[in-house]
Amino acid sequence: MRRRSTRVRAPVNIRESSYGYWSSGSAFVWVAAGACMGMGNIVRLPALMGLYGGWVFLLAYFVALLLLGVPLLVTEWALGRWMRDEGTAGFGRLAQAAGASARWRALGGIALVGAAMVLSYYSVVAGWSLGFTFRAAAGNLYGDAAVAAQRFLDLAQDPERSLAWHTLFMVSTCVIVAQGFREGMERAARYFVPTAFVVMLLIGAAAFHYGDPQAAMQYVFTGDASRFGWRGALEALQQAFYTLALGFGAMLTLGGYLPASQRLGRLGLVVVLLDTLFSLLSGFVLLCFVLRAGVTPAPGLSMLFQTLPQALPEGWAGIAIGTPFYLVLFIVTLLSAAALLEPLTHYLMQRLRLTRIFAAVAAAVVVWYLGLGSLLSFNALSDLRLLGQNFFEWMQLLSSTLIAPTFAILMCYVVVHLPRELNEAIAGGSMGWMRIGHFLLRYPVRLSLLAIIVYALGVFDWFERLWS
Repeated sequence: MRRRSTRVRAPVNIRESSYGYWSSGSAFVWVAAGACMGMGNIVRLPALMGLYGGWVFLLAYFVALLLLGVPLLVTEWALGRWMRDEGTAGFGRLAQAAGASARWRALGGIALVGAAMVLSYYSVVAGWSLGFTFRAAAGNLYGDAAVAAQRFLDLAQDPERSLAWHTLFMVSTCVIVAQGFREGMERAARYFVPTAFVVMLLIGAAAFHYGDPQAAMQYVFTGDASRFGWRGALEALQQAFYTLALGFGAMLTLGGYLPASQRLGRLGLVVVLLDTLFSLLSGFVLLCFVLRAGVTPAPGLSMLFQTLPQALPEGWAGIAIGTPFYLVLFIVTLLSAAALLEPLTHYLMQRLRLTRIFAAVAAAVVVWYLGLGSLLSFNALSDLRLLGQNFFEWMQLLSSTLIAPTFAILMCYVVVHLPRELNEAIAGGSMGWMRIGHFLLRYPVRLSLLAIIVYALGVFDWFERLWS
């Protein structure tokens, strides 16, 4: 992939950003944390802890974050800060500076395609959270298991209502991004992320009365190494990678607005800490109600849209708990969506010389149209399958399972083969941290990413069945 060239290399120093910078390091932390605090974090981490040994899994997850997640996160920020450009042009300039193949530009395109794909189906699912917010406020959520399941199916299988919520969510995301990365994303994150923590703490206080906190604590933190196994180790790696919104160019683009003097390692640790705290807090609150209802938790969307409604108390208490919970779910998904739409918007601004407003609208429209396939997979196109997978499942498989980790593997390859002086320039004031990260990116991170892909494709499960 790397090829020496006789061309004159481009300057390797970090350029000034033509679009400006984040107002402060703390402001950037709120934005990056908001990009990580998506819907999957709320349901996956606590449920995985319950399945794979409680604090044993949590310890493995922290190790995976330090050895896999943080190095990739800091690397994306550092590359984005050095490029100060959209992905394809940025990797092209990186290849020129390294005297390498111009095919490196394809990395930026891979990330953009992945971002569009994941945001297209993410918007459909996030739209349901907005719909459930209004239903909770109207007191229409409570019911037994059959009623709760049917209520969700009625929404998912109704193309008109799902289309309305999908459209409203994409419009909300577009409004944030169109205002600019400081006026829109930074301002939203400054308010939304602290609000999400405060509201979840208040719901947690209510959970001590209406839920079963003792059962939730026991489910999550009881250590049992016998339940960990090889599957627990791979799940920890997988969760550490996907929880930080890596592989889609979002962190690459957000890093492009960082000043050269900013120390990235410290920022990475703070973002990881905030993301993990929110995952544990929100997941614990969710488990308090779910376990009180006597339902076995599962790390999927069914726990949010089918299990939780039947676990909420009746009357005003259910309204007072359910409404803010789904509202928090909506605002954290909105921040994640804005981070995914930003690289697409930035690409159109750079390549087509569009204003930010027109670029954001154009990117949102493309994603909205792509999301129609996922939306119709639950109703009109539910019987249309390729190799047993519908459109929604193919979007998940291609974007999250293949594109994101493949981009990360190729990015690792590029970084470890850069000339020393270029690596030092990219690192800026974080050279000490980058030396550690460079070592991790060379083998441990790449092998972990390869294991994530193989595991997600079911290869390990096939070998297990063959062995048994």
